[in-house]
Amino acid sequence: MNLPYWPRLVCASLAVFFLLNGALGAAVSLVAEMSIRAVGRMKAARAARMLFVLRMVPCGVSALVVTCLCVPSYMWLEPAGVSERVGVWCLGAALAGAGVWAASAARAWGALVRSWAYVRYFRAQGREVMVAEDGAPVWVVERGAPPVALAGTVRPRVVVSEAVLGALSSAELSAALRHERAHAAARDNLKRLCLLLAPGCLPGWRGLGKVERAWRRFAEWAADDSAAARDERQSLCLAAALVRVSRMNAGARPPVLASSLLGDGSDLQARVERLLSGVPHESARGRGWRMACAGAAMMAAAMLQPVTLRLAHRLMEMLIE
Repeated sequence: MNLPYWPRLVCASLAVFFLLNGALGAAVSLVAEMSIRAVGRMKAARAARMLFVLRMVPCGVSALVVTCLCVPSYMWLEPAGVSERVGVWCLGAALAGAGVWAASAARAWGALVRSWAYVRYFRAQGREVMVAEDGAPVWVVERGAPPVALAGTVRPRVVVSEAVLGALSSAELSAALRHERAHAAARDNLKRLCLLLAPGCLPGWRGLGKVERAWRRFAEWAADDSAAARDERQSLCLAAALVRVSRMNAGARPPVLASSLLGDGSDLQARVERLLSGVPHESARGRGWRMACAGAAMMAAAMLQPVTLRLAHRLMEMLIE
């Protein structure tokens, strides 16, 4: 099939992204089990950050290569106004790339719509009150809300059901609220959106689910550690809150882009035992994000070298043909 200049660029970019994302995704899946065991020896907050980065590596690196290498080399070296034939393999890879992007966009948009509807509901049905000594307000909803959750992505808010206020003691409620505010400080709901937006390895198959589940587990542990605040009494209060809320079985499940006190419930026993076994350590905020941004900037600068661009253009021509 002959394609003009700009459609050919789009086709090549999608094909490169799909092939590179699939290769990196396969590599990450091969080391997933080993990586999860390795980060298990770290503090929970650091382990959660490492697993989130590991999950985003295939998509992030592939997007960086397309943006900083393929597109500039094509626009610099490809003659404009010329139609060229695009091979069937390139077209197939481009269609697959468009498919994984469309699937991730639809998945993320659906989650955003449900999250917005949920936030509108608790704002319409609930009331904003002060229920803890830190002075930060929470939304109290009488019905249709999970016991304790953090809703929203950009400006998340803590939502509490009316039943929880009467079931938990003041110390237990404070520990539960600190857990949710730890999720807010870590921007975990925004990270959930990023995970939904990250394209899968193949159309119809996301892959890397093991890494995502491990991230959710360590994110809950990190929030527990922050709520415990290096204090044995706070650990016991949070463990008691988890047990009481789990026995209530009240309220609806929160949407995907929300962090519930109980999580998905599968790790509840391990969380309680972890809190009771000793004082968890609150992890300090590291320099991981700054180091990652600096590394990405250095990688982009290396890609924009003339020799690198010429090599990339040659490889793109081989792919298109």
